[in-house]
Parts: sequence; C-alpha cells; structure tokens
Amino acid sequence: KRMKARAPPPPNQPSAVSRIHNEHKSPAETAVISDQNLMSMKENMINRLVDFTVILPSGVEQKSTVQGSKAVMDVLVDLCSQYRLNPSQHSLELKSSGTQQVLSYKPNTLIGALDVETILLKEKVPEEKAKRPLPRVPEKSVRLVVNYLKTQKAVVRVSPEVPLHNIIPAICEKCEVSQEHIVLLRDGITGEELELTKSLEELGIKELYAWDRKKEPNRKASVSNDAIEKEKTRLLGLFNADRRSSK
Repeated sequence: KRMKARAPPPPNQPSAVSRIHNEHKSPAETAVISDQNLMSMKENMINRLVDFTVILPSGVEQKSTVQGSKAVMDVLVDLCSQYRLNPSQHSLELKSSGTQQVLSYKPNTLIGALDVETILLKEKVPEEKAKRPLPRVPEKSVRLVVNYLKTQKAVVRVSPEVPLHNIIPAICEKCEVSQEHIVLLRDGITGEELELTKSLEELGIKELYAWDRKKEPNRKASVSNDAIEKEKTRLLGLFNADRRSSK
C-alpha cells in the first residue's frame, strides 16, 4: 500500500525551519533588529509633516505645517519671514501635545523628532545693559603735619572737609597713639584744644599737636617743651639765614 503524502503547512504560518531559526537567534541579532525598527520609526517621524499652532507675539493664533526634517532654528527663520519679524529678536517656545509641557531642544534639533503641538513665537526681552558706575571723583585731601611726643612729627593725608573726630583713627595709627588717650591741640605753645566737630578747613589749619595723655601726663610741660623746641628751630633758622646773607 502506498503512503499518502504529508499535507503542506498553511500558507500564512512560517515553516518549521523558519520557526527554529527564529528561536535560535542570538541576542545581538535581536538587538540589531530592534535598533533597525527604532531607526525606521525615527525616519518616519522625521519625514512626516508636522502640524502645529503658532501663537504670535500679538497673541494671534495661526495654523502651520512644516516638514519634520526641518531644524527648529530654520522653523524660527521661516515663521519670522512669514510674519515679517526679525529672527534675531525672537525665540520659539515649544509645547508638547496633550500635556502642553515646554520642550527642551537645541537649534539643530529636527522638528519631527519632537512631539510638538503648540509653538509660541516670543519676542526676546532685551537685557538691560549693565550701567557702568560713574567714575569716582578723587576725594580732596591735604597733608596734615602732626606733632607728637614733644619732638616727633608725622605727615598724614586726610580730607580737610570732614570733622576732626573722623581723622583721629588715621592720626592714631600713624603716631601709634591710642584713641582713648589722644587730645588734639592747635599747637604746642598755647595748648588750645581743638573742637572735634569742626574740620581742618573750618579751623584754617594744616598742622596740629596730638597730645597723648598716657605718655605725657603733664600737658603743660609737654606744651612748654614743644614751644621751646619750636623756638629753637626758629632761632636756628634765623641764625643760618644771617650767616648766608653775610657771606
């Protein structure tokens, strides 16, 4: 007796050999196929036409359609050209479909790769230029001669327009005198105490005596000694002048 031939498989079902081949594909081959599918999907997105709503700076809404392979920056240029706007003074804010969340993108991002539904054409707010600070006017200053410790002298550059109590720290630092013990006198002869609320300009002086109450307890002795030293200096100057004139 003859055996009947086996019936062929249904036309839509893969053969047993094909099923066995698919079952034995390596992970690498499967990954390649999935990557190819992903690339195919991306190409379809990029090549498609993208429809969106444009909201102009005036608030007017317009419908627009562009090729998905167009970069976002090119979309900006085209829209600005269409509505007679300056691209350098405008920017695009892209919102996704459904959630209307703002999408992040780069200028060369393809519009088809983004899930865009709404595009806001916004005018850039010009950043206020940082104002340069006005040049500082040099503070007026004068050389103040400070006599202290009977025979010592120091020169301090200070403002002639501020009250004396404002320049006391500079005098104390230069003469190494404590602010608690200093008293400012007009000179070492009269011993007249200066008003600290007045300025050098108001007092009409560019020289004074800084009396240290701690190091010079006896004010009168200090003043008289200073007067003697000044008188010696004056007389020595006159003597030298006479000698020069007699030659």
